[in-house]
Amino acid sequence: MPYPVRYSTRSNLEYEEILHYVFNAFGAVVASKVDSYFEKVIGQIAINPNLYPYSEKKKNLKRCVISPQTTLYYRFNGEYVEIVSFRGNRMNPATLIL
Repeated sequence: MPYPVRYSTRSNLEYEEILHYVFNAFGAVVASKVDSYFEKVIGQIAINPNLYPYSEKKKNLKRCVISPQTTLYYRFNGEYVEIVSFRGNRMNPATLIL
């Protein structure tokens, strides 16, 4: 049984920004595919929160490379999965302030 998934305000904004960019750059079909793929990965995390390793930079967060362009950071507290951030892989990890 999957654990509930919660999104931080930050992750909601970042997720929307990614989809907005993909929609504008590549169209609705590609944006829909990206959305479906992200939801599939998040669904896998909800089933098995320990699927991905802890981040080397942020010890309290797990790190999932969703695509060559995007990494998902999340935490699991035993009751639910919290999606913390969607980060561009070219961004400085030191700027991930939580």
